[in-house]
Amino acid sequence: MTEPQPLKTNHNIRIVNLTTGASVLCVFGEVREEDNVVGYRMVYPYTLSLGDPNDDGTVPIQYTRFCVFSPVEEHRISGEHIISVVFPENSIVDNFVKRLEEIGISKEQIFFEEATDGDNSEPAEAAE
Repeated sequence: MTEPQPLKTNHNIRIVNLTTGASVLCVFGEVREEDNVVGYRMVYPYTLSLGDPNDDGTVPIQYTRFCVFSPVEEHRISGEHIISVVFPENSIVDNFVKRLEEIGISKEQIFFEEATDGDNSEPAEAAE
């Protein structure tokens, strides 16, 4: 069995779980006025859903534009409509990045260099 790859976290791609029950994949950020967060923005949002199981037992993830009635790709929402915001699995990130590249967004615009504390050593104890 192959060891799972570490979760990619050097980006602002998130799955936003809304009070409506929707799971939205997007580039996520805060809307600020002065020093206050007044809302959140979802850029290039896609609603995620599960497709019909394949013959091999895998279940495909389907991507649907969040708001098919508008060409606007940035949606602002209040925190009252958000249940949680999480990092997506690496394969979802990879698929989303391909979609963003198709519309002209480069990997350099999506990913940023992760900050490190300068210590590249392994931890003394590993969690099991």
